[in-house]
Amino acid sequence: MIPVRTLLPALLLTAGAMISGDASAQCRSFAKNKCLPGLAPYTFNETFNAAQLAPGEEAEVDLTFFSGQDYRLMVCAHPILGEVNWKVIDQNGQVVFESLADEPKSHFDLQVQTTQQLTVQVWVPGDGSGSDMVHVGCVAILMGFK
Repeated sequence: MIPVRTLLPALLLTAGAMISGDASAQCRSFAKNKCLPGLAPYTFNETFNAAQLAPGEEAEVDLTFFSGQDYRLMVCAHPILGEVNWKVIDQNGQVVFESLADEPKSHFDLQVQTTQQLTVQVWVPGDGSGSDMVHVGCVAILMGFK
């Protein structure tokens, strides 16, 4: 018989992995069902970039864009998070696009002349409520091409 103190850490680790996997699957399902239609008429590149974020948190991903292609970048967030901010930065640190300019935008269309890597930074503004309840939601970064 295995002692409980030996078995308990293994059970907790397994439960944590199952919850994490479930959250990832839910995020993937959310992106597929709610976000992918927004890429039309662009074709999804099949690369899934998403994270579970809470107010005050941020994430970033580096994406490669190939010359001569038209692209649509889209950031799609679960409604529980409210408006999510994001920007695209080139290798020189120059902001190529920012969702805060003028009005919030969920997508950005661009044509790339030379192959390059761009960084997409996403952040969820703090809610400022001071509440102990933290809402976590999926934020997906999708890329389509023509």
